[in-house]
Amino acid sequence: MVSLSPEEVRRKCSEKGWVTMYERIATLTDEDRERVLLIEDHPTPVGAEWVVRNYEATSPLVEKAWREGKRHFFLLRVGEASLDLEPSVRAAGVESVEVRDGEVRVTHAGLAGAGVGAALSRGCAEGVSRVEIHEEGGGSRLGRATVVTPELRRLVIGVDDTDTEEEGATWSAVDVICRRLEDEAGVFYSRHVTVQLYPKTPHRTRNCAAVVVELGVPTKRVERVKREFLRMLKEVSFSDHTCAAFWDRLEFPRELRDLGNAAKRRIVSREEVDEVVEICEIEVVSIGDGERGRIGAVAALPFIDDHGLAARVPR
Repeated sequence: MVSLSPEEVRRKCSEKGWVTMYERIATLTDEDRERVLLIEDHPTPVGAEWVVRNYEATSPLVEKAWREGKRHFFLLRVGEASLDLEPSVRAAGVESVEVRDGEVRVTHAGLAGAGVGAALSRGCAEGVSRVEIHEEGGGSRLGRATVVTPELRRLVIGVDDTDTEEEGATWSAVDVICRRLEDEAGVFYSRHVTVQLYPKTPHRTRNCAAVVVELGVPTKRVERVKREFLRMLKEVSFSDHTCAAFWDRLEFPRELRDLGNAAKRRIVSREEVDEVVEICEIEVVSIGDGERGRIGAVAALPFIDDHGLAARVPR
């Protein structure tokens, strides 16, 4: 085994001249540390659906795999698994996932080009601490490597009611905040989803849309990032009814998903939302004197994992 820094891998790839490099890799956990959300930005313009499908077919540690543009998502179970690699149909996958000492260690294995992706292409991505190369791969050979990244805590934030008839835009204001947090607090800004809610509710500016974002936060900075988010939200909000809802787990309970779906189809009562907030232990914070944004902020949360459904208006 050879342990290399991203700079050392970059030099090695430059010498070879034919190896393309992943752009960014991040690993998000929650307090249970039983699963890891692995997020990878593939180097090609749209991303490799091939990688997603092979990983899903090959490794029992992959509970769910999908692609959003060039960004791959893998919900991984912590543990080890034996891979029955087969060219073309099960050519690459995850052998092991470990979380310890503030780091996440994901061991990839792949045949031929997939092995190069495992051992070299991932090793110099932004967000990688180091890569431990067990077998380099290339040609028709097997490649195996452990990619080590800092453990980040998943933080999902729903926001609603920041604008008025005269000024503001919730989707844009929240995007500005998240980009500032990337620069100032070292967070990973993973996803931003606009959620279409029930369009006939009387309490809306025009489109009746909330926003939900996903951040990867260094584990010791979670409370600080929440405070900074709320401070910045207050700066860019024009409404007295702005609310933010915080969620820090990898999965959403049925009650919360049901509430989100209901809020797209009908007017949801404050009592319904409060019941779900209590059952699911959701942290909700108001910015201003009112709480009209509470419903949208909470209902938006589960749609971070389904931006296609998030944008639809049920017919």
